[in-house]
Amino acid sequence: MDKTIIVTGTPGVGKTVFARLLAKQTGFRFLNLGELVKKERLYGRFDRPRQSYVIDEQRLRKTLIDFFAAHGEGGLVIETNWVGKFMPKKRGMIAIVVRLDPVILASRLRGRRWPKRKIWENVETELIDLSLYESLKCLGARRVYEIDATRKRPRQLLHEAMRLISASRGWNAVAVDWLQRYDPIELSRKIL
Repeated sequence: MDKTIIVTGTPGVGKTVFARLLAKQTGFRFLNLGELVKKERLYGRFDRPRQSYVIDEQRLRKTLIDFFAAHGEGGLVIETNWVGKFMPKKRGMIAIVVRLDPVILASRLRGRRWPKRKIWENVETELIDLSLYESLKCLGARRVYEIDATRKRPRQLLHEAMRLISASRGWNAVAVDWLQRYDPIELSRKIL
């Protein structure tokens, strides 16, 4: 399997642990885009209300193009919060979108002592499938896989992901739909 695997999802869903485990299992290199952005200062400013950096997408894209040129296109696991225009599309590139029950996600983010507004923004992002939408828009349904991390250990996610990748079917439109389970207004009242 000589692919570039993007592991994406809302902050707090368990991407980093899963992506590192996936890299170890496959023997692929691991690249955390958030760490790369901070290390290389690929951001324009710091957004205080959201307590996060605003990425300079053009500089990030150029850095990734240079990275692929220097290290090759395959054998890489990239962990990121989202897949956007900054990501150079490569042959063999796939995305695994890690999903998590929004109530559990809110609890995890509260444990990180995030402000209520930031917690809600991330829960809302998970509710409306934003990471999935962006991945599908960027890579297409045949190259996107979705896994639900709710109540699963990282090794279970690894086995599920390996099974999905080897089946090569791509996205299943009925995988995860939090809006069938939760009313966003009711959930926002609990969080805010």
